[in-house]
Amino acid sequence: MAGDKRYTPVVGMRALFATAAALSLLFGYIGLHQYMGPSARFPDVLYGALQLFVLESPTTGDNGPYPISLEIARFAAPGVTFYALVEALRLVFAAEAQRLRARRARGHVVVCGDGPMAMSLSRQLRATGHRVVHIAESRIGVPDGRRGPLWVLGDARNPDVLRAAGVAHASALYACAEDSATNTAVALAAGRRERGERPLAVYAQVQDPELCLALQARHLGTTDPPKIRLDFFNIDDLAARHLLTKDPIIPPLDRPPRFLVVGATAFGRAIIVEIARQWRVLAPAAMWRVEVAVVDAAATQLIDELTFRYPFLSKACDLTPYDEDLLTVLASEAAPAAPDRVFICYEDEQRALKTALIADRLWRGGAGTVIVRQDQLATLQAAFDGARDERLFDEVSGTLRLFGVVDAACDPGLIRDDLGERLARVIHESYLVARQRRGDGADETPSMVPWHRLPDRLKGENRAQAADIGRKLRAIDCVLAPRVAAGGEHSLTGHEVSRLASMEHDRWLRARLHEGWRFAEERDDDRMLHPAIRSWADLPDSIRTVNSDAIRELPAMLADSGFRIVRMREGS
Repeated sequence: MAGDKRYTPVVGMRALFATAAALSLLFGYIGLHQYMGPSARFPDVLYGALQLFVLESPTTGDNGPYPISLEIARFAAPGVTFYALVEALRLVFAAEAQRLRARRARGHVVVCGDGPMAMSLSRQLRATGHRVVHIAESRIGVPDGRRGPLWVLGDARNPDVLRAAGVAHASALYACAEDSATNTAVALAAGRRERGERPLAVYAQVQDPELCLALQARHLGTTDPPKIRLDFFNIDDLAARHLLTKDPIIPPLDRPPRFLVVGATAFGRAIIVEIARQWRVLAPAAMWRVEVAVVDAAATQLIDELTFRYPFLSKACDLTPYDEDLLTVLASEAAPAAPDRVFICYEDEQRALKTALIADRLWRGGAGTVIVRQDQLATLQAAFDGARDERLFDEVSGTLRLFGVVDAACDPGLIRDDLGERLARVIHESYLVARQRRGDGADETPSMVPWHRLPDRLKGENRAQAADIGRKLRAIDCVLAPRVAAGGEHSLTGHEVSRLASMEHDRWLRARLHEGWRFAEERDDDRMLHPAIRSWADLPDSIRTVNSDAIRELPAMLADSGFRIVRMREGS
């Protein structure tokens, strides 16, 4: 591997140094023993040989001649000492130079953590052209050389360590320690920004998907503009999005697509949700719903929880639970129809691979249709479908695909596509639906286009609207909560819809006036003229209706991401 070659010179020099030190000591001992005579005691001879490394050996004095082995040792041992001193100084100065370069870096990204996620993300960021400063508590696994990142040793929760990594001038920070609490603490430390420091995006890994959702809800519900752009991400959620983005659903012509999900794990849950999201976008309203069979001892419970948390699942999918093990389900008369794609989602990698290999009824699809969740064992993929001289198993195994969740989740683009960005897209899509429902055509305004064609200024408006959700909900004594248990969801009243619509218009108006927009009966974006540049009371009903429709869509929009609106006090 190319990565191994990068370490070979360092390892070779260290091995040569150790060999030279051992030989110097051996030659010194042999030479001194010959010089001092057979009556010399072993400790005296050994002590004298060790003194050669510090340019001193009282045993020999200046009374030569000496045996050839001792002559060699008299010069080799100090040479070894000199090399060790130079190497130590080099390492000290190299570390200080790294710290200085890291502190002075500009526009770079900071990666925190020692685990596989941090290492993989650092590697992928460098591959996409980013300059990376890596904070780790040890250098084990952090590559050397010019292709490696700048590194800072220490605890990323320490503000001094963050300053040493140049976080004041970084563009993004990724907290990828194995412990979610540590990552949250790193995000908190990075959020203590001072005036004049560069805006910072912070992405913190959270292992538990429900905790991740809860932290997102608390951050989204903040009323004051945060000093950093913060998002929390979960490996399994990102890996599922990556998988179905790179390998999207292709609808059959004569029937709905069929999927089989084995394992009620976090990855299995994420796969089901992403299948539903993708199908909702792909399938026209008149088409059938996608069929998803779920196999696990807790399959029924899983489906009940997911359909409550994400209401759109029931509209996009026919979910069928099988509360037994996979082999029993496949052997029964009630087995699901042959699936187009199978996802083996067990967290136990050996169990997942074993299940895929012994469940021969799953091998009847095309290449790569049986996808097996893996992490450490994902490198075995070449044994199934690699080059002929690498393949260890027969061609029937070509249906198997070992999917590495860590490498997939380390896609920097997916991590940057955070909750705020996704909510901004949903806000825009809801706006398009509302305008189309009213009969507005695509040429009515510059905003009547899909998200990918929307100008950056209008994308920014949607992002600002998403960031303001918490402030508006607090105004009606409500907050966001994850949809993890039944009960407590608040339905917006007509009065609350009007109030929130007015607040949203006031926010939008202040932002446009700050940019220099002026009122005009006809909209002209080039001249910064807009008919809505006036107070809520003076708006025509047509514009008020657009704002009110957007607020009415808010609960459904939040439910799409797993959140609900709850009232802080009953009877308020």
